[in-house]
Amino acid sequence: MAKILAADDDPAMLEYYKALFSEEGLEIETAVDGASALDKYLDTHPDLLILDVDMPNGGGERVFSVIRRILQLGKPVIFVTGLPEKVQGMALTYRWVSIFRKPAKGDELLGEVKRLLVASGLKV
Repeated sequence: MAKILAADDDPAMLEYYKALFSEEGLEIETAVDGASALDKYLDTHPDLLILDVDMPNGGGERVFSVIRRILQLGKPVIFVTGLPEKVQGMALTYRWVSIFRKPAKGDELLGEVKRLLVASGLKV
């Protein structure tokens, strides 16, 4: 079963992700800020990350940077944010990075999660 880590400082978004992905049989972990996202990443080793850009204790950009540069892992990442322009360059640079403007439509987000998981060699 594919594992997803979703990080957002909005509790309603985290509940939305839990409902959306659990219903599809995907395992979902959540984090409320950048620091807890990194901790949970190291504990759970998810297959895909969903990150908000603007969060306390290091936003999605910092989490992405640590995972990519320090841990040297190329995990698929979806930024779901009200500030898509802040991470537009990442999507142009990395083929496994996608960006959705908040609020993301559930069917579109789920479709992109599945596409990225399959592209990274996982069955969904």
